[in-house]
Amino acid sequence: MIKKEICGQFQEKPVYKYTINNKNGMKFSCISHGATLTEIYALDKNNNPVNVLLGFNNLDYYLKDTKIFSAASIGRVAGRIEKGEFEIKGKRYKVESNEGENLLHGGTHGFNSFNWESRISESNNSVTFYNIIKEEEDGFPGNIEVKITYSLNDNNDLNIDFDASSDKDTLFNPTVHSYFNLSGNFENLLRNHTLQINSDYVEELRSDNIPTGKLKEVKETPFDFREPKDLMKVVESFKKELKLDGIDHPFKVNSKNIATLISKDTGIRLDIESERNALIVYTLNACYDNFKMNGKSIAKHMAVALEPQTLPDAINHKGFGHIVLNADEKKHYNIKYHFSLA
Repeated sequence: MIKKEICGQFQEKPVYKYTINNKNGMKFSCISHGATLTEIYALDKNNNPVNVLLGFNNLDYYLKDTKIFSAASIGRVAGRIEKGEFEIKGKRYKVESNEGENLLHGGTHGFNSFNWESRISESNNSVTFYNIIKEEEDGFPGNIEVKITYSLNDNNDLNIDFDASSDKDTLFNPTVHSYFNLSGNFENLLRNHTLQINSDYVEELRSDNIPTGKLKEVKETPFDFREPKDLMKVVESFKKELKLDGIDHPFKVNSKNIATLISKDTGIRLDIESERNALIVYTLNACYDNFKMNGKSIAKHMAVALEPQTLPDAINHKGFGHIVLNADEKKHYNIKYHFSLA
């Protein structure tokens, strides 16, 4: 079942909210602004629905959000590009820098900044957001046509499908910036969560989070999530051993089954699948007093962002992955969130 409603306006056009259910009692909601997920309700060990997705109290926060990117669609290119500079087939390009000297998450006019057109499919239990983003709007070469489809099946799979084509050679490396807390108790932060990642290597980063071009083995380091680890204990070890506020790193993944997050409190298990070669893990390492969830400020380590994508700055590092979308080529990517009980 799909419910459609107007939840506000952006640039004098309605912003639509969609809520999609399956027969098991699971459901999710998303809005047309930013093609953004706003809620995911999974069933806990007592068969009670629990909202496991960090989200804001009202539309205004989503419209103003340029820091957290709460469950927004991200593109054309997720992650960072050094100085916003890259080369495609021998031609150099420079796009805007929106984080110091560097480009982050597609820039000021990334996917998250647009109010997308939308249509529903009752037969597929899905909503598709679509847009044509012109090169003069976001600075990337080519006019890119993008479709982002959210669907929910009765196997408790929330699928996110990206489809794109462009009239010029351009870049395409999208994701959705979802933050999870599977306990539903965001005030308890990430306590009693375990995280496992199918990864042998982590991307080495400079102090400004730009990749150096090197991959480092996770073995015998705090980055080793090949076996499930208590997430809050790892965050504390990062603070103590690495003098970092938490995790904000790209992991190179080995298989389509890239990660598993489990809450011991609710028994909810999230398995993430993707054909991409990386997972960015960000443990929400800053406070955001200007944004509220359930009337309270967004606090450090309230949730963890798990972002499947191609390794950040891949266009500038050989062997990091292919993110060029050739003119008139069609490209498709999928991310699957599978919910079950541990």
